[in-house]
Amino acid sequence: MERSAPVLFVPRITARSGRAVRVSRRLLGGVLAGAAGTAAMTISGRAYREVHARRRGLSSRDITEILDYDDSDHVVVAASAVLRRLSGWAPRGPRGRRALFWLVHWGYGSAVGAAHAELRHRLGGEPAAGLVFFVGCQTMALSLFPLLGETPAPWRWGPRLLTVSVAQHAVYAATVAGVDAGLAHDDH
Repeated sequence: MERSAPVLFVPRITARSGRAVRVSRRLLGGVLAGAAGTAAMTISGRAYREVHARRRGLSSRDITEILDYDDSDHVVVAASAVLRRLSGWAPRGPRGRRALFWLVHWGYGSAVGAAHAELRHRLGGEPAAGLVFFVGCQTMALSLFPLLGETPAPWRWGPRLLTVSVAQHAVYAATVAGVDAGLAHDDH
């Protein structure tokens, strides 16, 4: 009796499924670029905190003033407000609040990178996609915390906080744009 070769299941690639694969790759690349941008923003924020502390003869742990609303308890306040509205629960202890900060910081920062990938696709690349992405990120930073996190309105932030916010989001957006462009596939 002659044995036949096993038949492997090979999904049929159609134009529709091919498009879905390209979109998925594009958005996944954006999320990875968002994670890289979040890492760059985290590193530059820590470096700024160290320089700020050193100039005052302090340890970075001794800094009590807010240097950047994106790296403050306002992130937890905003996330907790959303959680309370959705589930009726929010963390109360310091460990839970810190875990929520890192979850939001990395999760939100990574996920937002997908928007850059879509902008790059729709606007035909850089620099347009990166500039629109930066403006969108900065607009969210200036509006989400005051709306959700009990942060003062941006016109009350003061020049240092506004400058740090713009610089940090420029670092984030430039890193996302660079990494996303490097990961880009032919998605047109």
